[in-house]
Amino acid sequence: MKGTVADKQPRLGLRERNKLDKITRIRDAALELFESKGFDAATTREIAEVADVGIGTVFMYADDKRDLLFLVFNDVLDKVVDEAFARVDGRKALSSQVAAVFGHFYEAFHQRAKLARILLRELVFFSEGKQAERFLTNRNRILTGLERLVAQAADKGKIRASEAPAEVAKAFFFLYSGEVRLWLSAPTPDLEQGVKRLQQTFSLLGRGLGESAR
Repeated sequence: MKGTVADKQPRLGLRERNKLDKITRIRDAALELFESKGFDAATTREIAEVADVGIGTVFMYADDKRDLLFLVFNDVLDKVVDEAFARVDGRKALSSQVAAVFGHFYEAFHQRAKLARILLRELVFFSEGKQAERFLTNRNRILTGLERLVAQAADKGKIRASEAPAEVAKAFFFLYSGEVRLWLSAPTPDLEQGVKRLQQTFSLLGRGLGESAR
């Protein structure tokens, strides 16, 4: 009988399992309190109490409440980045490919719109904290993935741009950063309309790049 995937994965030792359990409880407690009380009203001490850990344990994994917010989202973003670039249809125009990538982020944020607004608010100049490195790694993964899509589109003659792929990738990313904030600013963000608007904005950039769907 063939072994399962779980059988083939290395088993965690007791110390690693305890660490994972604590991180999971802290993350779940932070999510629960951020959603029930609001980010500003929730305290790290309350999060520690709900997670049934000491306040010192919380600070082992996050520097402050802001860092805890990113702890909550980092697992989500890890998965979203993986899925977004794994499902790109290279036959489509570049602007449509990039819109599809960021559509995954819109879907994730739509599920927790209230927290997503706070995440984007707290994101400004976020470079310090135990969760910062992981978050910034995901941002770099996004930019690298976009750069790859741009380079592939250029190689296939889908765009005619003299700018380096990295610069075009940044342009798409910055447009997304503005559009997602505008979308989330609505009392009840409409997912379909948000993604449609994003596609329209990306199409403007695509036309400037001499985009072709061939």
